[in-house]
Amino acid sequence: MHMPPCSDLLASERHLLNKRALIVIPLLLLVLVGLFFLLRPASPPENVPMTDESTTEETQEKTFDLAIAQGSMAPNEISVGEGDQVRFRITSDSPVAFHLHGYDLESEVEPGEPTELSFTATISGRFEIENEQTRQELGVLLVQPR
Repeated sequence: MHMPPCSDLLASERHLLNKRALIVIPLLLLVLVGLFFLLRPASPPENVPMTDESTTEETQEKTFDLAIAQGSMAPNEISVGEGDQVRFRITSDSPVAFHLHGYDLESEVEPGEPTELSFTATISGRFEIENEQTRQELGVLLVQPR
């Protein structure tokens, strides 16, 4: 039995490895390019112009009708965005010293006499609304940052 010389064996193995590399490398490259296009983040359409409205949130005017009955306020949680113009229209079945902490706004509310309280939500956070006379929490104002 005749064995080819060692140098011939190494040359044939190198040739076989080169053939494999010529097949595997382009396939690997094709898979990577496919994964790139599949997993990349979506970009905005090219033909749609960017406007100020799509890039920034505008402040809004928000009005809430707050009804205080038997020491409870409905709704008891109010959510607005920082910079919004906020108006509370408050009614109550008994006298209430309506107080919004953080903004230090207070208004006396009498039964049968709706009261309005307006302000700009300039401070973000969670603010307690209470009856200042009884120190009872009526609800909360949530001001979300922009």
